[in-house]
Amino acid sequence: MGYTTYQRGRIEEASKRNGEAWLKWLSESAKNRLEPGFLPATCAAQSPPAKQNWADCFESLATPEGPLGKLINPFSGGRLQRVVQCDPQDRTLAGSLVFEKYTPTPPDSAVPTLLSALADSDNIGEKIQIRLSVCAKSTHVIRIGELEF
Repeated sequence: MGYTTYQRGRIEEASKRNGEAWLKWLSESAKNRLEPGFLPATCAAQSPPAKQNWADCFESLATPEGPLGKLINPFSGGRLQRVVQCDPQDRTLAGSLVFEKYTPTPPDSAVPTLLSALADSDNIGEKIQIRLSVCAKSTHVIRIGELEF
């Protein structure tokens, strides 16, 4: 039983490391996104802001040629996937990435920001506040961190 627990823990830690690699790349790249020639171009911020969508950016990062394309889901052995949320009823989501965005509310609102899934069509052509999480084996949420991208 101890060996099985160790193996499960090792796989879950590998899943966390995937999330940390994404957080590190996005955080470090956020500093240079406005510079001309930023690659991948689908993730570049533009001035004046242009429409850049999240789906294109994620795909360019996660392709085998992309900077994060070599990361695999340790639970399935396949490519890393992004999901809207971790669902305890769906064990196939283990190891998946969850990206959420913070949206500011009006100035007099009781709640300063709203948190929602970062949709494929969301514009990332300007700065956006993101929270990154990973789904664990039990599909509970493991918070990795927050960043401005």
